[in-house]
Amino acid sequence: MSRKFFLAALLAVSFAGCTKPDMTPVTGVLMLNGQPAAEAEVMFNPKTTGRLAVGKTDATGRFKLSTGAPDDGAVPGEYVVTLCEYYPPDKPPKMTSGPLPSRFPQKYGNPSTSPLTVTVERGGKNEFSFEVAK
Repeated sequence: MSRKFFLAALLAVSFAGCTKPDMTPVTGVLMLNGQPAAEAEVMFNPKTTGRLAVGKTDATGRFKLSTGAPDDGAVPGEYVVTLCEYYPPDKPPKMTSGPLPSRFPQKYGNPSTSPLTVTVERGGKNEFSFEVAK
């Protein structure tokens, strides 16, 4: 094997580990008791490998996921979806010894108890709708 070939192969492998994963746009709507859930955080927690993707709902309950850049979507794969209140950076929640207050049932705030699961598919529509009740 030539030295040039070896160096080229080593360089290619080095850069392969630094490439940005393929992102897929992901949008959706969150409803709570039949009403849009405004100002909520929707989190897609990877089941195995991947990255956490997060979206904030607007007044109509709609969200777009972001992983590394605004609205860039999520890495294709399987996710457990969790829900919580959105707290703006300038208005953090008051620290308590227990869980933070939430309008969502507690099971939706933990990836090990949330019943919401989705699969983000490369090239798919990836538009999800969640209806939860208190």
